[in-house]
Amino acid sequence: MKYRRLTLEELEPLENEFIDFLVVNGVIADDWEQLLANDVEKSNQIIDAFSEVVFEGIMRKTQFLEYRSKGELITFSCMADLIYMAGIRLDAHGAFKIDFNDELSIKQLLAQPVGGVKVFMDEKKYKENREKEIFDMVEQGCLISDGKLFKAIASAAVD
Repeated sequence: MKYRRLTLEELEPLENEFIDFLVVNGVIADDWEQLLANDVEKSNQIIDAFSEVVFEGIMRKTQFLEYRSKGELITFSCMADLIYMAGIRLDAHGAFKIDFNDELSIKQLLAQPVGGVKVFMDEKKYKENREKEIFDMVEQGCLISDGKLFKAIASAAVD
C-alpha cells in the first residue's frame, strides 16, 4: 500500500463515501455483508483500496503543512515539484519563550523580532512521490493548514 488503512474511527464519518465506493466497484449491500462474513481477506482488500483513494485525494489537495514543537514552528508550502519551508526557531540559550500554539503571539513576534529568534526559509525537491511525502510528513506530526502562517513567516524571512 502507498498509504495505510483507515482506522475504524476514520472510516465512520466516511460511511456514505464508502457505500458509494462499493457501488461504483460493483459491490451491493448484500454482497458486502457476504464478504464480511465469508471472505475477510477480500473485504480487507476493498477497505485498503478505499483508504488509498481517500488518502490520495486528501494529499493531492494539501497545499500547506505546519509542524510545531517546543522552540520551533516550521511551515511548508507543498508545490507541484518543490516543497518550501518557512520556520521560526528559538535559540536554545535564549531566555525568550513563545507559545507556538498561539497565533497572535507568533504574529506579534514576526512584527517585532527579538534576539534569540531565527526566522528561516528553505526549499527542496520531493524525494519521492509528492503525495506520499506529504502523507509521511502528516504521519510524523505535521498538520494540514490554511497557509496563513507560512505566508507570514515567509514574508518575515525575506524582509
